[in-house]
Amino acid sequence: MTSSSAVTDADLVILGAGCAGLSLAAQLARSQSRLRVEIVEPRTHYEDDRSWCFWRPEHHDLSDLVSHSWDSWRFSGTTGPGFSHRVSGLRYQYVRGIDFYERALQRIEGVANIRTHVGVHATELVRLGTGPEALVRVETDRGSIRARYVIDTRPRPTPAVLYQSFSGVEIESEHPLPFDSQEVGLMDSMATDAGGMHFRYTLPLSRTRAVIEWTRFSTSPVPRATLTGELDAELAALGLADARVIRREGGILPMGMLGALPEAPQGVMFAGNSGGALRAASGYGFLRIQNWARACADAVERGGPPVGHPAEPWLRRSMDGIFLKTVRADPERVPEYFLALARGVPAAGLVRFLSDTARLTDYAHLIASLPKVPFLKQLVTSRLAAPHDMVRA
Repeated sequence: MTSSSAVTDADLVILGAGCAGLSLAAQLARSQSRLRVEIVEPRTHYEDDRSWCFWRPEHHDLSDLVSHSWDSWRFSGTTGPGFSHRVSGLRYQYVRGIDFYERALQRIEGVANIRTHVGVHATELVRLGTGPEALVRVETDRGSIRARYVIDTRPRPTPAVLYQSFSGVEIESEHPLPFDSQEVGLMDSMATDAGGMHFRYTLPLSRTRAVIEWTRFSTSPVPRATLTGELDAELAALGLADARVIRREGGILPMGMLGALPEAPQGVMFAGNSGGALRAASGYGFLRIQNWARACADAVERGGPPVGHPAEPWLRRSMDGIFLKTVRADPERVPEYFLALARGVPAAGLVRFLSDTARLTDYAHLIASLPKVPFLKQLVTSRLAAPHDMVRA
């Protein structure tokens, strides 16, 4: 693609080279796929603008990406005791965005049949003909690409039950930080106000360095300026107003999509955050995206169409839906709910719930730990989704 009249032919086009797009491309490169792949990305360079965390054993297939990990994580409110959790054999692990980007791009570089076009904007998708052999034409501001399949990972507005909006900084202080440098503050200082529930998320990287995020659960996205002001106030309250800011990150994660995902044109598959990658109840998505990338790469290498993110199991989707609707209906009680989970659910079971591997006994502990009336109210007013009602999420 070198001019507005140029036409390129490909087997697969990936729109967006963020976490989902790069994960798929890197997986195809790693497996030495012979497919002709064109990646279209509007940004011209990558910055250390985000991070991802997850629970895994200390050694695993993504260990080389992990820059820090912890064996303890904490939940707390503004009053009363907090709760520290540990799970034998598991660590909470931190991946810097720039490390992920650089490794993925390094894997793709030098693979002749996978090309990345940065600073290029896709403007239109056009189906060429009908039938299973029809192609899709991707129009960009640098020319056109014809391909059998398109995977669209570009962000798009997503109606949701709730939104998790956050603003964070990585800071370095001249003095020891005012919290335990060996423990993650997973949900610290939980409280509610007119804007909904808010809490502090803290990843201590040393005694003087940490990532600190201010997070809100709300019924509509919170403006970045509002979050940044609240984060600054929290840093000042911690005595860190003068700490050196190394980098900033932030985002808005939809929690529980309202209705089905938008229907993609034939030959196009939506993926990534707006394609159903995120776990509704938590916003975690990094490992889910890695699992999808492996499955999708395997599908297209076998000659089949790309696959999307799998539908949530009925029980998980139903539990997430009831929980989110209860949180939305009773925002002033949300800290109470999370503290009840931290107090009443064994640490291993809560991690399994957040990591998509919950057992029936874990769900039983969740139900037993939460106050019954508000959740039964949501169960009555919004029936449990039946398996045939499931949408990809």
